[in-house]
Amino acid sequence: MFRPNRLKARVLAGERSLGTWLQSGAPTFAEMAAAAGFDFFIIDQEHGLGSLEEAVAMMRAASGGEATVVVRVPSSEPVYLKRLVDAGVEGVLVPMVESAEQARAIVAACRFPPRGTRGNAWDITRSSSYGFAGDYYGRADDNLLIIAQVETATAVENAAEIAAVDGIDVVFIGPTDLSGSIGLPGQTGAPEVEALIARAVEAVRTTGKPLASVPRIGRNWQQVFDDGFVIVATGSEIFYYRTAAQALVEDWRRYRGIEAKNDKAAGGYAG
Repeated sequence: MFRPNRLKARVLAGERSLGTWLQSGAPTFAEMAAAAGFDFFIIDQEHGLGSLEEAVAMMRAASGGEATVVVRVPSSEPVYLKRLVDAGVEGVLVPMVESAEQARAIVAACRFPPRGTRGNAWDITRSSSYGFAGDYYGRADDNLLIIAQVETATAVENAAEIAAVDGIDVVFIGPTDLSGSIGLPGQTGAPEVEALIARAVEAVRTTGKPLASVPRIGRNWQQVFDDGFVIVATGSEIFYYRTAAQALVEDWRRYRGIEAKNDKAAGGYAG
C-alpha cells in the first residue's frame, strides 16, 4: 500500500540504514523483520524462493512496521519490474547491471510517461492503495527506490556511467559475484577483489550517488558503514536459522557424547 518511502528519505538525508535478507518467501519472516526494527529488508527473488504473489503477501505482513520493503528481482527483465511496481514494492534491487544502457532501461520500466514506459493503470493497482491514494501518479516515480547492483569486473569499469543515470538512486556493490567474475569465487577479501571494490567506490562517488553493500571477508557490517556505505544488508533468515541450528545440534552431540561416556562408565546402555 502507498506510503512514504522511509528508506529513500534516509538515503537522501545521508543516514545509515541496516537491513537483512529474506530468502524463504515466507511472510512470517517479513513480519518478524519489520517487528525487529530493521530499516529495511530485501526479499531475494534472484537466489531465494518466491513469486509475485508471495512478495505481496510479505509486503502485507510487514505493513504494520516501518521497515521498507525491497525486492531483488531475478533479472532486469522489464515486465516483472513493472508488475512489482504496480504491486506496491517500495524498492527494487536489480542484479548484474553492467552498463548505463541497461540502467536506463530499468529506470524506464519503473517510471510513468513521460519519464519512463510503465503502463498506466495506477487507479486500480495495489501501489496506489487501489486508487484511494489520489495523488499517486504525481508522487510514484520519486517515491520508488531503484538500486543497481554492480557485481562484475565489467560493471566496475562502467560504474560511474551506471551511477550517473537519472533514476538510479543507489549503487549496490556485490563482492561475492564480483570475486567470481575474476576467477576468485568466494574470496571476497582477496586483494584483487578489494582493489575492484575501491575502484567502484571511487567511480560512484564522483557522481554523488550513495553506496550499498554487504559484509565481506575482513569487513563486518560496522566496518562497511565506516567505509562510507549508507545501506548495508547483512545475513538472512536462512543463514541465521542454519547457524543457530548447527550450533544447537553440535551442543546436542557433545552432550550425547558426555552422556554416552557416563553410561559406559556406569555400565549402562549407551544407546
